[in-house]
Amino acid sequence: MHPCHESPFHLKWEEPLEPNMPLFRSPLLALSLGCLTWATPGCGGESEAAPKAPAKTATTPLATEMLAAHNEARAAAKPTPQPALPALTWSEDAARVAQAYAKQCKFEHNAHRGSYGENLAAAAPPGSKTNAQVVADWVGESADYNPSTNKCAPGKVCGHYTQVVWRKSTQVGCATVICTKNSPFGAQFPKWQLWVCDYSPPGNFVGEKPY
Repeated sequence: MHPCHESPFHLKWEEPLEPNMPLFRSPLLALSLGCLTWATPGCGGESEAAPKAPAKTATTPLATEMLAAHNEARAAAKPTPQPALPALTWSEDAARVAQAYAKQCKFEHNAHRGSYGENLAAAAPPGSKTNAQVVADWVGESADYNPSTNKCAPGKVCGHYTQVVWRKSTQVGCATVICTKNSPFGAQFPKWQLWVCDYSPPGNFVGEKPY
């Protein structure tokens, strides 16, 4: 994630949430003038047999913006995928799962999300990040991903990015809520915004490159 203004990044590393994950589940906290953002790396499901959600046309501003940002990133992926990555479609089923979980205002992965992959992001105060900026921050992790070794740079996060450009993921559904409890930013910022995106089929499998 990129800070709103120039400021140092603060990293904290933890063990992976799930044994099949190649990338760390760890928060990345960016502090800047009046604006904080935090994200957890993309997290794949237990298998690639994700629920088949019907493809829908994105009709809400959130759906339109998140879908467009994801597909712009997939179209611009480097090195250039051969063949090109398929565009994601909007999944109402995935969006419902994301919305139900987002309402709990927990900045941790949903242990009951089924076979969906998942990206999370948080910001305070609410409105300090647009939907497109959240995806752009995930995609910005590409600078810390080495496609040759399929690894993040030491001490860096890149799992959001690899989920966004995961070839086998074909659908996405997202939700965002304003929270007044469980703030990952502490008592100084009790009101915060949470984004949850769920992907089908999931990405980030051990030993597999995104494309």
